[in-house]
Amino acid sequence: MKPKFILITSIFMLSGCVATVTWDGFTPSKSYQITFKDQDENPVSGVSASCSGNGVWPSEKIAQEINEAYKESDPTGLLKLSHSGYEVGGTYNEFGPLTWGGNEHWKVYCKFIHRGSIIKSGELTEFNQPVEITVPKLI
Repeated sequence: MKPKFILITSIFMLSGCVATVTWDGFTPSKSYQITFKDQDENPVSGVSASCSGNGVWPSEKIAQEINEAYKESDPTGLLKLSHSGYEVGGTYNEFGPLTWGGNEHWKVYCKFIHRGSIIKSGELTEFNQPVEITVPKLI
């Protein structure tokens, strides 16, 4: 047998072992508590949030829900963000323990603004536990 024939035959045999996996799940409703304080540990009220998704379901819906529901940080410096739960899903290829070609995971990004300046930004999951953020003094 010719090596080229063996290679092509092997590729076709292995490709039959590759499985496309379709998955579905649920992202639960979630609430985030962020406290803003100045450098002297005093609470900072009036911090606002602006969130956006990465275009993968349900990121845009979650960002929209957060943006419509939040209030600015209160007199104790507390800002609460929350969203409902959503169904999620996708596909990926699998060959034994190897996986590839999966759908991109949804992500929501938020920035926190005080007196017109962005004081912190990041992926929403960074704020999964109660978080305290120091607001720098404005010059």
